[in-house]
Amino acid sequence: MRLKFAVVILLQILLLIGIIGYRAYWVATGEHILLQSAPVDPRDLFRGDYVTLAYDLSTIDLDRAGIRGDIRRNDRIYTVLQKAGDGTYRMASVGNTVPVGGKFLQGRVTRVNERATRFEVTIREDGAGDRTFEPRWFSFHEGERVILCLDRGGRVQASLREKEDARCRSGEAVAGTVTAVKKISFRQAAVEYGIEHFFLEEGKGKAMERARNARDLRVEVALREDGRGLITGLFLDGRRIP
Repeated sequence: MRLKFAVVILLQILLLIGIIGYRAYWVATGEHILLQSAPVDPRDLFRGDYVTLAYDLSTIDLDRAGIRGDIRRNDRIYTVLQKAGDGTYRMASVGNTVPVGGKFLQGRVTRVNERATRFEVTIREDGAGDRTFEPRWFSFHEGERVILCLDRGGRVQASLREKEDARCRSGEAVAGTVTAVKKISFRQAAVEYGIEHFFLEEGKGKAMERARNARDLRVEVALREDGRGLITGLFLDGRRIP
């Protein structure tokens, strides 16, 4: 009985060593890239001090990406990456077959919305020309005065009715008159890449969530040749989070 118990313990130790060694090899040999995080829902309080992560490539417009046919839950998605001017990698194209050459992330479809909607809104700024935006939701009409709150990437985070006390909490504010509103229906897929959670030292979760929601957080990922990624660190204001 003691021998069997010792063998079980030894096998568990060897398995743990193997997992640690495999991850260390992955980190050492994988190509390291930076991804820009995106806002997500609040963290799950039952899983300890960690930050939940999402990216612009976590939700994909299947129609705009040119993906035809049925896409179902658990299907594989391959997102081709392209380096942007700020050093992070962004989505260049998406497909359901393995790309030939270049950097890409392999993901799994978790949800498909066949009737997703977005808006194409044109705003005539005061003393300037027209600008077009694509908010996920927009409740104003042509001729109304609005303020659009943009994040650092130029994406609409909020739409406010123009009044004396209306102001954006952060980012760029665009004030003007709505000249056109178009509602667009499209197919959207939610995708996970295995890089959606990162555990932190106790007490740092909330600070990282605030940085993530403000798009100030960058995620370093070790990328394998098959497109699988492993988070190796977080960066805030250009500094690695210890």
